[in-house]
Amino acid sequence: MWLSKNISSKQRSQTAEKGKVTLSSNQLEAGSTLINRGVESYAPYGYQSNPPVGENVMLIPSDNGQAVIGTLCRTGDIKTGEIRLCSKGGASIVLKNDGSIVLNGLVINRHGVIEND
Repeated sequence: MWLSKNISSKQRSQTAEKGKVTLSSNQLEAGSTLINRGVESYAPYGYQSNPPVGENVMLIPSDNGQAVIGTLCRTGDIKTGEIRLCSKGGASIVLKNDGSIVLNGLVINRHGVIEND
C-alpha cells in the first residue's frame, strides 16, 4: 500500500500542471499543487517576459524543480493565424493576416503606408 501510494505520487509530479504566478520580481514564484520559488521561465529565442502576479502558467518538471513553459493565451479579437505581442501596460503589436501591422492602434499596411493617420 505504501509503495503504490509513493509511486503514484511521484508519477503525478512528473506531469505538466496549470499554475498561477504568485511572485514576480527578480525571482519568479508559481504555484500549482506546491509553491515553487526561483522557477525558470522558458520562451522562444529572443522573447523575454516576466509574467505578472495572477497570470495563469503551464508548469513542467525539470531538474531544478518546475519550469514555466508559457502563459495562458487569451485570443480576444485576433483571428486564426494572427499574432499579438502585448504588455501589462497596454502596449501591443498585432501582425495581421493581410500583411498589415497594428501598433498601439496605428494601422500600417503591408506596403508600409500608415492607413489611419
